Amino acid sequence: MIQLLVAGLTVGSGYALVALGIHIILRATRIVNFAQGEFSVVGGLFALTFVQVLHANSWFALIGATLCGFVLGLAFERLVLRPAARSGEIGLTIATIGTVFILLYGHALVPGWGSLPQPLPAFSGEASDVITAGGVAVGVQSLWAFALLLVALGALYLFFERTYYGKAIRAASNNPLGARLVGIDVRTTGAISVGLAIALAAYGGTIIGPIALVGGAGGVAITIKGFVGAIVGGLESPVGCVAGGLLVGVVEKLLQGVFSYGVADPIVYSLLLLGLLLRPQGLFAARGAIRD
Repeated sequence: MIQLLVAGLTVGSGYALVALGIHIILRATRIVNFAQGEFSVVGGLFALTFVQVLHANSWFALIGATLCGFVLGLAFERLVLRPAARSGEIGLTIATIGTVFILLYGHALVPGWGSLPQPLPAFSGEASDVITAGGVAVGVQSLWAFALLLVALGALYLFFERTYYGKAIRAASNNPLGARLVGIDVRTTGAISVGLAIALAAYGGTIIGPIALVGGAGGVAITIKGFVGAIVGGLESPVGCVAGGLLVGVVEKLLQGVFSYGVADPIVYSLLLLGLLLRPQGLFAARGAIRD
């Protein structure tokens, strides 16, 4: 049971970062980015490129993939979201869906990436290394994944709470008109928000790479499970998105351990419907909270 819980927290770390990225882009653009999971896949492939081409270790690859994700996010905002915004929120949403298929079929054409999942080197030791305590074996890479999730959350907290740009992004998200009146460039803060969200996706795709592999066609499923986590935890709450993503990962692994992969996914997806019906504001939002 403990091993399933650890496995759930590991994969849930990736879902949590996807959910948090969905939250950040929602606050900046008022739409859900359905390509968030595909960006996570591409981020892991960026890390793979650093390993294969530059012979870098996983730590350097993690930093490189995160930076590449940020740049890719800026390009995504400038070349896709900003032009699509002229057509309104429906146009923006359709643009993110179109991006899903561009990334899904496009990354398979890149030399060295291919269409099959590939492993990343371990962050320390070997990917199969475990720590045994009380008769329970826990993978070292699983511990790294959860620890790196906490590092990312701590860095984001400091950025949004302690820096001028972080506070400007929050102000622009909460009150765009008021932010403009005090001299904040709302368009720039929106671009940085999207860049941060895609950087988070790339970071998440890399930290679970030594365990869950990188690449493949799982981006859509990652997006859906991240979105389920965001809805269950609270789409308007960053803490709720993270907690919801972790919860989805734990539920998924527990169900797979008790039943099978074919049974687990439908039940996990049903959490989306249950959340919307029973507590649409999410578990970590105040009852009566209104989403605009």
